[in-house]
Amino acid sequence: MHVEHAIVGAGLIGGYLAAHLADITMRLHPDARVLVVGRAYAKSQFSTQMTISDFATPPHIRDTRNIDFVSDINAWASPERYPNVVWLTVKCTAIEQVVADITPLIGPHTVIVCCQNGIGSDAVVRQAFANNLVLRCMFPFNVVQLKGGHFHRGSSGIVMFEQPLQGDFHHRFTPVIDALNAQYGSVFPCAWNAQMDALLWAKCQVNLTNSVNALANLSLKDTLLDKGYRKIIALMMQEHLAVCKAQGITLPKITKVDAKFIPTVLTLPNWLFSRVAKSMVDIDPHAKLSMWWDLEQGRATEIDYINGATINAGQRLGVATPMNNKVFASIKTLEQAPARYAISAQDLLK
Repeated sequence: MHVEHAIVGAGLIGGYLAAHLADITMRLHPDARVLVVGRAYAKSQFSTQMTISDFATPPHIRDTRNIDFVSDINAWASPERYPNVVWLTVKCTAIEQVVADITPLIGPHTVIVCCQNGIGSDAVVRQAFANNLVLRCMFPFNVVQLKGGHFHRGSSGIVMFEQPLQGDFHHRFTPVIDALNAQYGSVFPCAWNAQMDALLWAKCQVNLTNSVNALANLSLKDTLLDKGYRKIIALMMQEHLAVCKAQGITLPKITKVDAKFIPTVLTLPNWLFSRVAKSMVDIDPHAKLSMWWDLEQGRATEIDYINGATINAGQRLGVATPMNNKVFASIKTLEQAPARYAISAQDLLK
């Protein structure tokens, strides 16, 4: 059995990715398999057919009969069937444990693709697998699960892959990216990027919204329609931009508005903001971001790798980040709270 791809992490991004990769892999290599590694309770989500939908198109069925789901890597692993590519779709908070667990999957030529939010978690992977090609991948959109085996993309954006500098990576992997664009370009658009550090700092700026969505305990759309919450996000982004400037990082444009202008857009009156925002990014009215889901399910959030990255860089460079500090502390308190609650914009702005 030839395993073309292994996806470690059977959550929302892992599910959305698996549904597309399984179908594309079958078209490219009819005898190849896709391995999904996750907790046993998630197995039922990865059957012979999976459903994909998003805010702009109706649901579609994907042929996923070539998926093998395992919970125990050691029981499956064999040096005769190392995957060509291992995708890490777990949270940043799980990377250290995952690095220890995935060793049986990593052969001498296995490429590792890190799909984490935030800044810095890939360094752990690079250190553990110094002889393997490790690439970063940015998923700009959020995904929710509507029901068993049905993964729904809630916002727009292009999946960006770090451009490798050397090796035979392109010969083995470019056909997959090309096939994804050709077959599913409207729902899984992909592109290469040679400036991944700057791109991830730009994504980190956008991801600062994540923490406020979690504290508001609202949908993303309702969070952004509240001028108070938008002001908080704008203040955090201004601090983030100052930190990036101090590092000499020029942020690329990843929305329809330049990074430096997003805080200004956020402070517009509601009637004008709603019109401008519609042109910046498409958002499902019910979408909630990953940090909201983490708190809802009692899990640790990725705040250390998002707001925490801005705060740590600010401390190192002498750039003040008071609003990021306040939101960071609020998320940490909420992580330890016995019950979920919302924090008003007025309280955060005091």
